[in-house]
Amino acid sequence: MMESWDVVEFGKPLQKRVREVPQPTGSQVLLRVSHCGVCHSDLHVQEGFFDLGGGKKLDLGARGLKPPVTLGHEIVGEVVALGDEVRDVTIGRRYLVNPWTGCGQCALCLADRDNLCAAGLALGVNLPGGFANHVLVPRAKYLVDIDGLDPAMAAPLACSGVTTYAAAMKLQPLSPDDWVAVLGCGGLGLSAIAVLAALGHQRIIACDIDDVKIEAGLARGAQVGCNITEDGAAKLTKAAGGQLYGLLDFVGSGATASLVFPCLRKGGRYVVCGLMGGQAHVPLALLALREIELHGSYVGSPTDLNELVQLAKAGRFPLARVTERPLRDAQASLTSLAEGKVIGRQVLVVPPAPKVPPVTR
Repeated sequence: MMESWDVVEFGKPLQKRVREVPQPTGSQVLLRVSHCGVCHSDLHVQEGFFDLGGGKKLDLGARGLKPPVTLGHEIVGEVVALGDEVRDVTIGRRYLVNPWTGCGQCALCLADRDNLCAAGLALGVNLPGGFANHVLVPRAKYLVDIDGLDPAMAAPLACSGVTTYAAAMKLQPLSPDDWVAVLGCGGLGLSAIAVLAALGHQRIIACDIDDVKIEAGLARGAQVGCNITEDGAAKLTKAAGGQLYGLLDFVGSGATASLVFPCLRKGGRYVVCGLMGGQAHVPLALLALREIELHGSYVGSPTDLNELVQLAKAGRFPLARVTERPLRDAQASLTSLAEGKVIGRQVLVVPPAPKVPPVTR
């Protein structure tokens, strides 16, 4: 039997559900989940909305998402069964799952940019995710070989890792002498600092309103720490000795967006990934006169994830330690995250379940 911890009503605690293990058909691959990371996006899905600022919300129910929803999109598992169209996948092998799936047929999918597919479906949101002991993956292309990596530490690569890698790549080309500030030193921010360091960058400022998190950022590779609770713009420009080239924003609030124009030099770049909510008030004349670039960045492409895993295998991107918790603590893990008590990343460890007999041909 399959056990999962699901959103059965938006805004309410997760509930345990038991049902038959799904069987793969066609291009699908069935994995027995061993690990699944806990992400801030899981909280938004549980709440049923994203805050757009100004009292506006992106209502997930109104956009067609209906409970029950099995959360969890940072998934590692072992292949236990294959659909009849699947080739070159080994039963019993462990993989990281890319949860950002596309239709497989549009121009974006054919360009390996499945994450931008208009018909895309995400595991843990539109498709059942990894807060369970089994998960169905739509196509084998979303399985990433992590042989040699610790599975618990590799799980966050599927979201926090690839999200920060894709965001950092939006700053390229980036001189090692250019200052970049990482706003927010939670799981995403710490990963971004490690990505920038892995790419050879040497002028990184770790920014937060919590000194403990700033210290964690310094340990991950930042050269300078900056508490931006008050006078953030003045502190940032003082730390950099002038205006900066880039801001990587993993908070995504009106307060962090207000740092753009006082902190960025001409030709600077602002990349926002955080989903806290709020609005940015942008003086359009200055945007043009100073050629400031504003980039949204949500997750990453299959190519991004594979490149990041290769960096990790080569030892250039050190995997962060994670806090492991049993699957039954899924709701407690989300609560800790909502209360701001988590430094780094939590990963649910899924107990072994009876294996499904392999599908043979």
